[in-house]
Amino acid sequence: MTTVFRTMLIGQFRDPHTLFWTIVTPFVLLLGLGFWFDKPGYAERLLAGVLAVNVLFGPGMVTPFQVMTLRNRGVFKLLRTASLPTSAFITASAGARTALSLVVCACLTAAGCLVFDVRLTLPGLALMLVAVLIGSLCFTAVGFISGNLGRNESATSMISNLICMPMLFASEAFYSLEHAPRWVQIASLLHPFSHFVNVLSDGVRGGWQASTWTSLAALAAFTLLCLSMAAATFRWDNESSRFRILGNR
Repeated sequence: MTTVFRTMLIGQFRDPHTLFWTIVTPFVLLLGLGFWFDKPGYAERLLAGVLAVNVLFGPGMVTPFQVMTLRNRGVFKLLRTASLPTSAFITASAGARTALSLVVCACLTAAGCLVFDVRLTLPGLALMLVAVLIGSLCFTAVGFISGNLGRNESATSMISNLICMPMLFASEAFYSLEHAPRWVQIASLLHPFSHFVNVLSDGVRGGWQASTWTSLAALAAFTLLCLSMAAATFRWDNESSRFRILGNR
């Protein structure tokens, strides 16, 4: 599993999708929106939103293409002959994505503090660290689900966008949902990204609050659910069933 982790980690820096969505896009959003909307208090919301989007776009929207590519190239078949458990491969992939997310989030946080004078506390930083760790694991699992269901690049892209983009829009990553329709507010509670944003926002504001525990528990529950779905839909090749309960491994 250590070899898989190292290979996946190094491979991320050779992947143009990873470089664009995980490194370039978050910094463009942070600096562009930060200078454009120069309003009191917006820098804190923006930093939390950009950190969340970094994790959503990286593990959530880049992982599917990596999974699809490795499966179509027959890499998964080689791993299967090596008797590598599905859970071990998913864990190694999630670890590699999490490591990159932590580095990028640390750089984004430093940029937010230096450029926009965002002031953070130690309890807040600790909460942000916990959120990024759990969130990276959760959205890597979401990425695996998209990659498992898609057979080619077009299908994978469509599935990934259908899963991730509604979560982005039905959240308070960059704007408040206070005046949104009631059904949008309810929908925002039914996916992990909104809870992830809430925990990060609490961290940026200074630390634990009463609502933090609820959002953190919901994020952890969604993480377990997504990991289970990722394992259930994992396919070693395109001929396998999309759901293991419907066919053989």
